[in-house]
Amino acid sequence: MSISTVIFDYGCVLSLVPKPEDYEPVRKAIGAEPGVFQDLYWRNREAYDLDTLDMAAYWQEVGRSIGATFSPEQIHKMATLDCHIWERTNPVMMEWVRALRARGMKTAIISNISRFVGDYLRRTAPWAKLFDHLCFSGELGIGKPGPAIYNACLKALGVPAAQTLFIDDREVNIVAARAVGMHGIVFHTPEQLQPELEPYGLAPSLAEATARIS
Repeated sequence: MSISTVIFDYGCVLSLVPKPEDYEPVRKAIGAEPGVFQDLYWRNREAYDLDTLDMAAYWQEVGRSIGATFSPEQIHKMATLDCHIWERTNPVMMEWVRALRARGMKTAIISNISRFVGDYLRRTAPWAKLFDHLCFSGELGIGKPGPAIYNACLKALGVPAAQTLFIDDREVNIVAARAVGMHGIVFHTPEQLQPELEPYGLAPSLAEATARIS
């Protein structure tokens, strides 16, 4: 299969899966008990990632659930701490992106991610320049698994769906990518991914990337 472009999800594919302790600075800043924090954090996350709740509204909703009201300074602190949860990248996957680029392939990201976190990563992440396009839901107001975000990314890249491979950690997002004509693989680990890349001729490049990081 002729693949010219590899498109990645960001969270838990290019970024590492957050550990419980990674959330602790945010939880403490909110003042939430450990037993309720995860529910508070994720309850309105889809709306935050689609920018139907902006940064201030999202964090105020979190606070309202525990009877708290936050100042603008507190909100900015919590939002920035939240960015730190998601900025730790998977070194093997990022090395593979570099290997793909060295082979002349295009690379891109399609991620359900809030406008604030997306802006933060664009400004601070050293890896941002490795991608031909960053397609973030919060900036567009559309997200996975809706077809519009896939089509928006394909249009920006100027490549046909049939020449693209999409890698995401959620089956529903891979099913949606295939529905618009893309190839897709569900990601769990680089070790699991490598043999699944064989039909696309991309397994050796991931093996090389893994060897360089090991």
